[in-house]
Amino acid sequence: MSFTYPLPTARYGFWGGFSAYVQFAAGLGLAAAIVIATISPSWAQKAGGGKRTARVEIAEVKTQILSNFTEVQGRVTVGLLESVTAVTNATTQLGEFRLGDRVVPGDVIAVQDSAKLELRLSQLRARLREAKVRLADSDDELRAEAGLLDVNKARAELLAGKAKRAKELVANNALALDAAETAFNASLSADLQLLSRGSSIARKKAQREISAVLIAQTEFEIAQLVKDIKATKLRTQTAGQITFLAEYRLGYAREGEIIAKITDLNNFEIEAEIPVSYLGYIEAAKSISGRGLDGSKLEMQLRVSLPVQNLRSATRTMRFSVSGGIPSILQADNAVVVMQVPTTSPIPLLVVPKDAVLPLTAGHMVYLADGDRARRQIIQIGAAVDDGFIVKKGLTVGQKVIVRGNEQLSDGREIQIGGGKKAGGKAGSGQKSNESLKPAKMKGSN
Repeated sequence: MSFTYPLPTARYGFWGGFSAYVQFAAGLGLAAAIVIATISPSWAQKAGGGKRTARVEIAEVKTQILSNFTEVQGRVTVGLLESVTAVTNATTQLGEFRLGDRVVPGDVIAVQDSAKLELRLSQLRARLREAKVRLADSDDELRAEAGLLDVNKARAELLAGKAKRAKELVANNALALDAAETAFNASLSADLQLLSRGSSIARKKAQREISAVLIAQTEFEIAQLVKDIKATKLRTQTAGQITFLAEYRLGYAREGEIIAKITDLNNFEIEAEIPVSYLGYIEAAKSISGRGLDGSKLEMQLRVSLPVQNLRSATRTMRFSVSGGIPSILQADNAVVVMQVPTTSPIPLLVVPKDAVLPLTAGHMVYLADGDRARRQIIQIGAAVDDGFIVKKGLTVGQKVIVRGNEQLSDGREIQIGGGKKAGGKAGSGQKSNESLKPAKMKGSN
């Protein structure tokens, strides 16, 4: 191919010569583009030695003893909460904490006005002092009554002896009957005084016991009131996060009113509605795998199956505890967890490595190592397991699938295993090889 183009001459003047030069340059550029387009494919083919062989790594499709799984959506639920409540009817001042803050045991959430409680404490202490004075007075009276009782006993014995002698003298006609009757009446009066003194002592002893009980009761009320005054500084008992807080900085709270709620971040559980037909398989499973919507993984164990069944969906509510704690991104009430629930007893299942599976618009595919060629194979996968996906359709045990270098493959393309051997030779181990990921060096390059 050749081009002929006349050079501009000076006879056209300045503007004519300039236009001719522009046309000449445009023609020269077009010719260069045509030449490059003509020689580039052949040059690239020579430099690369023809169509390049794709370097790949392969792995074998194997069977594993697994249960078949289905995905069930569960949700994170909060366990028991701690409620910080008012201990009295009083004005309440919130502390420096805000909603969502982390707290530890002993942190002060709010402080209540304790003036009324302190006044009550002063009244109780005054009553206690009064009760102790009465008790001391009762002790003094009892000691006095005990002394009078001894006198009454001696007097009663003396008059009883006189009455007895008077009776003997009357019997011997040595004393008049009126004198004997007088002595007998005096003895009876002494006995009555003795009985009255004993009754008075018994009554004073009872009053003393009542005073002692009143003192003990007052001391108990004082001790409890001291605790209540100390408790007006509303403190947390557990570590966690504040998930509820009263909507005021300074307000009035009644006794028992909730001021704050503390959520223990280590006390989350997973709740899910499980079809009744799967209950036996779940109860037999050692653990249940799950993941959050962000891909975070967690392992769960069945804690309890609640005795409530949904007739419409034929499901039962189950709660699962999380091994090793729940990931921080899932530490929220109603956070979604996708659970892999076993639907069969453990059986041999075909598993394909995850790296071998490529997504399609209507499913999934893998590339098989068929001799020294890559062969495209449409497959149907089930649930994900640790090493790959359960294969429902499209593969058989022992087949070699390409796990590295399969992103740019096409059906029928020539392949070479990472170690430098053709795929028709001995299969590779399927492990990652840094060498296999390096691009092939082009022929003729430095």
